[in-house]
Amino acid sequence: MALPIRTLIAHCVNQVIRQYYPRQYSSLCHVYAIVGSNLISIVLDRVYRPVAGLAAVDCGAGQLMTMLDNAAFAQPEGGAYHCWIESADDLVSEREVVDLTFRHNHTYAEQNGFRWQRALPPDFLWGKQSSIVVQAPLHAIPRAFPEGMVWLQETDEGWQWMMRQLQQHENAFVKLTAEALKLFQAHLAPDSALLARAPATQTPATLLMAAV
Repeated sequence: MALPIRTLIAHCVNQVIRQYYPRQYSSLCHVYAIVGSNLISIVLDRVYRPVAGLAAVDCGAGQLMTMLDNAAFAQPEGGAYHCWIESADDLVSEREVVDLTFRHNHTYAEQNGFRWQRALPPDFLWGKQSSIVVQAPLHAIPRAFPEGMVWLQETDEGWQWMMRQLQQHENAFVKLTAEALKLFQAHLAPDSALLARAPATQTPATLLMAAV
């Protein structure tokens, strides 16, 4: 049975990144965001962009795993921040948010000293911003979130850091995107016209900077 398009996109991005980074994959949210936004843009013929900023995840039993170290974007060793994907066009009335690393939340939490006490998270989040992102200012993040929701906030420092990542590692991201696209195509039926409608200019190389 063919996978739904969103599930197939998430699967292909995850498979490629885990192939190249079998040990670090759960902490490479920026790679998932960049490769994922490229692949989604190609497949859906829309514009999606990688986003970097702050986040909080509900681990259950009143525990929040927070990634709020905005200063870490200026540090070579990195730190506690998060990256995700957002739509960047006006084709829908409300912005879409996509988090392809949501599947790793329980693993990442336990690696960082949190006990995961919720049901296993879904493989990804993808939907309207209002249905995925908890709306609250930084100083008033609630102690518990509904299932399938996360607190996110883009920052200027995160934006600048993401732009540096795109510029400094362009060749690597193009390669990973091409691999994910190849894997995606391999799952399509031979007579599928899904990618036929994507413009010829929508290649991994050009998409890297399309939404910045």
